[in-house]
Order: sequence, then C-alpha cells, then structure tokens
Amino acid sequence: MRFFLEKKAPNQIEFGLIYGVIALIILGAACWPPILTLAPDCVFKGLTGMSCPTCGSTRSLVYLSQGDIMPAFSMNPLVTLAMIAAVLYFLTTLVALAFDLSRITCTLTHKEKNIARAAAVMLLLAQWAYLTLRL
Repeated sequence: MRFFLEKKAPNQIEFGLIYGVIALIILGAACWPPILTLAPDCVFKGLTGMSCPTCGSTRSLVYLSQGDIMPAFSMNPLVTLAMIAAVLYFLTTLVALAFDLSRITCTLTHKEKNIARAAAVMLLLAQWAYLTLRL
C-alpha cells in the first residue's frame, strides 16, 4: 500500500462530491416522516425467516438523519459507517477543492486488492451474524 499526495488533474472526476451528494440526498430523504411506511418488507426475511445482511438499513438511516448515531449503529453498523465515511469524504473533498490542496491518494497492489475484497466479504458476513443473533 502506497500513500502519496496528488494535485487534482484537470477534468478529473470528483468522486468525493458524487458520493457525498448521494449520501446527503439519502439522509435528507430519511428525514421525511413516512419513509418507513414506504420501505418494502424484506423479501429474504419473508422467505427464510432470517435477517438479511442489509436488514435495518432504512431504520439506521432514519436514526442517522436525526443525529442518533448509537441507535443507527445498532440497527446496521456497516450502513452507518458507510454513510458517515461518505459524508466525511464529501467534506474533505470540498475543503481540498476550496483551498486547492493536495489529496492523499492510496494505491494497492493486486494482492492487497484481493485482501481488501476478502475483508469486505468477512465484514458483511460478520454483520449478518450480528443481525441474526441480535434478533
């Protein structure tokens, strides 16, 4: 894994802005009171009786949009962490653009990419176990 500082290239896509705006739109929609009534029931849970790996995501986003981080985290830890990370990424990108700062960039080798993928799958499975045992 290599970290280095990099200036923004002309015509470079700012993924921090894209992900951040998406996260803010989702959190804004979660503030809308009838969102929980519009959310569909979990098909996986209806068929198997078990929680799916994403169970509690909508409730987690509703709690997070209200500023209740601990209840959001208990509903679905990965969604909560992903949304917080997206908003922080958005804010750091805005600051870097506003002040024309260099960004910290990370490059991974092929082996490190495979390790990161395996870690993501393990996190998803760990969350699934947490959600299944919690209920």
